[in-house]
Amino acid sequence: MAELLRLEQATIRFGGLTAVNAVDFAVNEGELCGLIGPNGAGKTTVFNLITGVYAPTSGRISFGGRDLRGLGVDDIVALGIARTFQNIRLFGSLSVIDNVRAACNLHRTTAPGHALLRLGAFRRDEAAIAARANELLEIFNLGRFRDAPARSLPYGEQRRLEIVRCLATRPRLLLLDEPAAGMNPTEKVELIRLIQQVRRQFNLSILLVEHSMRVVMGCCERIAVLDYGVKIAEGTPDQIRADPKVIEAYLGEDHGSSLAHH
Repeated sequence: MAELLRLEQATIRFGGLTAVNAVDFAVNEGELCGLIGPNGAGKTTVFNLITGVYAPTSGRISFGGRDLRGLGVDDIVALGIARTFQNIRLFGSLSVIDNVRAACNLHRTTAPGHALLRLGAFRRDEAAIAARANELLEIFNLGRFRDAPARSLPYGEQRRLEIVRCLATRPRLLLLDEPAAGMNPTEKVELIRLIQQVRRQFNLSILLVEHSMRVVMGCCERIAVLDYGVKIAEGTPDQIRADPKVIEAYLGEDHGSSLAHH
């Protein structure tokens, strides 16, 4: 598989605190990887480095062979990296369809001025965006909520909508930041199915930050573990389950039963 994302000695310091320290990690085309570790280990900070929220103090992050240093958040989204957040960030008062349409605008073919003139090209653009948004909602069984305010959806459906909105930007890499947060066991099983469906149907690479070991072990092919901003392990789910450093730092001595019940 061709390499898509690479972090090389990625480091960020906030004053005297080193939040991420010399992390090396890569995600290949079509791969589904996990990033786990205790609270405060630096997982979300890694996502913020990848997406341009923070600039690394040192080291390099590249996507498709292109150095991401100096690029803003919007530039990185346009390159093909989309993310969700720990706390759902939908436009709560907007309808479900308008949340997705807003994301589709990233690939609008007409200039803003066309909206004032309402020319044929603008109308065709609008029709294509509406069709794409409706298609995505139907694929993920959200069409029935099309005109409802996003905040009125059940929690699990809001998570699903957030992923759909990411897909509307046509990403090559999807970053999922704790998508199982607040979900019950049944919803977690459905989330695993959803992540696998997204990867398969949209031919995506996915990097998942998650505390639920049921979700991580249930869908990831390769997992990296952070502790205090340092990568302490990387391997298959079976290798991570058995790694003494991971057990000590994160899973705990009763990790076998923990994995079975998360």
